[in-house]
Amino acid sequence: RETGSLQFPPGHFELQPVGSFQNQIEANRRLMWIIPLVALLSFLLIYMEFRDVPISLAVFTGVPVSFAGGMIMVALMGVELNTAVWIGFIAVLGLAEDDGAVMATFIRQMLSRREIHSIEDIRRTVHEAGLKRIRPRMMTTITTLVALIPVLVSSGRGADVARAMAWPVLGGMLVEPFASFIVPTIY
Repeated sequence: RETGSLQFPPGHFELQPVGSFQNQIEANRRLMWIIPLVALLSFLLIYMEFRDVPISLAVFTGVPVSFAGGMIMVALMGVELNTAVWIGFIAVLGLAEDDGAVMATFIRQMLSRREIHSIEDIRRTVHEAGLKRIRPRMMTTITTLVALIPVLVSSGRGADVARAMAWPVLGGMLVEPFASFIVPTIY
């Protein structure tokens, strides 16, 4: 029997992945539908909060920015994409979404408290709300970065897996301050 360029005598079996390599293949197959499902469920939760698709999409715009930061960090550190790395990206998705929700919720609250008569009133209110929510978003970013330091410098058992999860979070949170401008701008 022929397989690619290799020829196997009759009665011999083809090579099959086994052990941890087989586990990695199976985990990647599961993650191919789990990660989009997590993103969809996150979007639905945001939509249930705001009941407005454009605002929900505005909140969700921080996710690709943070995801890109995580990918850049993973590439810079030369980390292979494995299950632990993808779990780190799921964490980044949650953090980015939460920061966007904090901003959009406060903007909505400020707009509901004020009388809006013109587009300039809307711009002024959104600008003021954005300025007031920068500090909580930066506090989230800084505390996450500080919490990652022990994980990144550890060397004990399981440290390689923990570091693999931490790199995407670190990269995502380093670019998170740029995402702070996206939600108010789109709003």
